[in-house]
Amino acid sequence: MRAAFERLAELAGIAPSFADYFGKVTLVGDETKAALLQAMGFDVSSDASIVAAVEELEREDRDPSSVILSPSTPVLRTYAQDKRSRRAGESQQELPLGYHRIVENGRERTVIVAPPQCYLPEEMSEGRIWALATQLYGLRSERNWGIGDFTDLRTLAQLAGSAGAHAIALNPLHELHPSEPQACSPYSPSSRSWLNVLYVDVTAVPDFAESPAAEELERLRSGRMVEYSGVARAKRAVFEPLFGSFQRRHLERPGDPRAAEFRAFVRDGGESLERLARYEALTEHFRKRDGNSFGWLQWPAPFQNPESSEVRDFARANRDRVDFYLYLQWLADRQLRAASVTAASAGVGFYRDLAVGVDRNSADVWSDRATILESVSLGAPPDALNALGQNWGLPPLSPHALRAQGYAPLARLLRANMRHATILRIDHVMSLRRAFWIPLGRTPREGAYVNYRFDDMLAIVALESALNRCAVVGEDLGTVPEGFRERMQAARTLSSRLVYFERDYHTGRFHPPSDYPKLAVASIGTHDLPPLAGWWTGDDLGLRERIGLFPDETTALNATNERRHARFMLVEVLEQNGCAGAETAARLRADAEAGGTLAVYDLLMPAVYRFLSKTPSVLSVVAIEDVLGEVEAINVPGTTDQHPNWRRKHIATLEEIERKGLLEKIGAIFNDPGR
Repeated sequence: MRAAFERLAELAGIAPSFADYFGKVTLVGDETKAALLQAMGFDVSSDASIVAAVEELEREDRDPSSVILSPSTPVLRTYAQDKRSRRAGESQQELPLGYHRIVENGRERTVIVAPPQCYLPEEMSEGRIWALATQLYGLRSERNWGIGDFTDLRTLAQLAGSAGAHAIALNPLHELHPSEPQACSPYSPSSRSWLNVLYVDVTAVPDFAESPAAEELERLRSGRMVEYSGVARAKRAVFEPLFGSFQRRHLERPGDPRAAEFRAFVRDGGESLERLARYEALTEHFRKRDGNSFGWLQWPAPFQNPESSEVRDFARANRDRVDFYLYLQWLADRQLRAASVTAASAGVGFYRDLAVGVDRNSADVWSDRATILESVSLGAPPDALNALGQNWGLPPLSPHALRAQGYAPLARLLRANMRHATILRIDHVMSLRRAFWIPLGRTPREGAYVNYRFDDMLAIVALESALNRCAVVGEDLGTVPEGFRERMQAARTLSSRLVYFERDYHTGRFHPPSDYPKLAVASIGTHDLPPLAGWWTGDDLGLRERIGLFPDETTALNATNERRHARFMLVEVLEQNGCAGAETAARLRADAEAGGTLAVYDLLMPAVYRFLSKTPSVLSVVAIEDVLGEVEAINVPGTTDQHPNWRRKHIATLEEIERKGLLEKIGAIFNDPGR
């Protein structure tokens, strides 16, 4: 039965080996294959069960339950010819873009009609635009409650639109963990389909005028870091009476328009939204009983199943608490929608971000354990940044569950994150083709790549992009499979290109602007890399050395020497491409020789963004940290408490940014048609 086991692993998409960054090839062992197959729901306990699983997968390949077709395919004729249907004469219909259920010979089949390419707006297909990037929580203003909110987003969109920007690039806005606000990484959320309610501006809620206000706001507002627990406590103190007022003044009144709007939102959110609200109510309930309870993994067994009678009984008995969490999501959605309307009037759209996964102990996993495999973690083989490999602690989507459901979970996820957006960034987009899976409790060396049906996955992305008129950016940094970028370009998705990484690593020289592809997003760095000021001064290297992220002194010294060389190479490419005149280049070189200081930042920053503006890439992204001259990184991979990841606020308020005209200065670089 060895052959059957290997065949099952092959049909399930498990690659037999993988090569790491250093070229070392690792053969995937039987224990890993068995663990991954079991995680996908296959029984490998006996020869008979393995053979049965092989036959099932081969049967699905021969006669799939879901089919993806191009718009011009005459659907019923194709089926009629293949299946010798008696309805052969009725087969000339062409279906529109979308998802269809077709009954043929008594069998239902999902037919998905998808375009060959993603949507791209005219201003990007015919020209070039620029976006301003910010972490929403980091916005400071004279009115917010210690965390950036959707009203701040409206203000920033207006400022950016006045400066000529076409988009605001945002961190993932996903729902995090309301009962554990310190778990604040937007890339380890509880739900990727719903919103972080801490971004609600409570003063903008209509019910606010009918309820008492909170205190302690000045301290929360003036701090350098977002104090998530304090913000959550202050907002929760107001959310509760707001909901009470909404119940009395609207929900209990027949024909009330706000109540009707709320009920329509709940109805449209369907099972996904209801399960999220039940999950949050259960989390609150069990947290009161046990302060160490974080999520569903710590709950009694009957409550770990969202379809159990115990969960249904809880929801009935605690309907007010479930409705409270529905209400918070409604507020968040309505405020994001209002911000998008305001932004659109200023010529600005929102560029949202879809994280690669969710926390294992999360609402999404609890809600759909058939699709999200909690006994496996996403990660990466050993590379230059981590010789042991990476384990991200994020469970993957099952390729077989996706296919069995006609890719509905993926479509819903994309649709939820394209809501109120004009551009969507897909984090670690290579996972559309393959993802590195690590069985729970194992090391990355014991992992394996698992393949997805790339053409199917990409077709769903293109279809949702077209239906929602939302352009797609793929974060394709790191180990990229051969031919992947070319296939993504053919589908008209935008690649990610960073100035920091666009170099010839034999000579250290930076690639000129002309080498950047047209279908790309060009930026200096990302949230996981230092801002320009921090990179130039080497602040990030100093931090890594202080907190022990370099394995030895030699590695630290090599990194320092490489950065020194990189500074000179950056000045060289700036001067060669007309981004820095001779005098500016001379001053930058002298400062590079001195080790890099902030004394020349007012010369460096415009020169580097002038360089970015000269690329042919259809979208350039300006980091607000660079506009403000901030030094500290948003996030330092490999750290937890050693660095205030996802907490740092910007050094200037929105009012100061407007008063000083800071966005107009950077906008002038990109808005110059002669650049």
